[in-house]
Amino acid sequence: MKTNHIWIRPDRLNAPLATCNIGKLSSAVFNIKGDIPDDVDTITVQIGRTEDPDTHKPRPNFTAAASEVEGQTPRSFRAYLSPFLFPDVADVLEYHILGSDKNGNARWLGTGTLIVRENPANGSPVPPEIIPADTYIRNPVTGLYHKLIAVVDEDGNLTINLADEGVNR
Repeated sequence: MKTNHIWIRPDRLNAPLATCNIGKLSSAVFNIKGDIPDDVDTITVQIGRTEDPDTHKPRPNFTAAASEVEGQTPRSFRAYLSPFLFPDVADVLEYHILGSDKNGNARWLGTGTLIVRENPANGSPVPPEIIPADTYIRNPVTGLYHKLIAVVDEDGNLTINLADEGVNR
């Protein structure tokens, strides 16, 4: 899925918005549409956070602005959510959609569950290595360490080898 589609129903605020799964330190896009009230001029997305690991107290939500997408019916807003908004793995977070009118009066438009999952690349677009770069296996006879090497061919076959020459570590 390229975009998380969030359907707004101000007449059903007791019904949760769509559950969104995001990778840790990954970006996300929310497409917010539906029965957005006519007097709503701007929309923001608030992203819940985990408690402070040192004090165990709640931390303030992150906030991201959404831009209205012109010419769409029903009205639609797009919010780009930066990777730094998802720093911790958690399955108990929430996100909130808030609108405001031309006078700056806020209106809550709904809340949904936010699940931040472990990302094996830790937010990097570079795929993780098959084996961590400095993985060595010790030969108990020689006392030397041999680098473990793994490669995957175009068919997905995995081949594992050891470097011929060992090193002292």
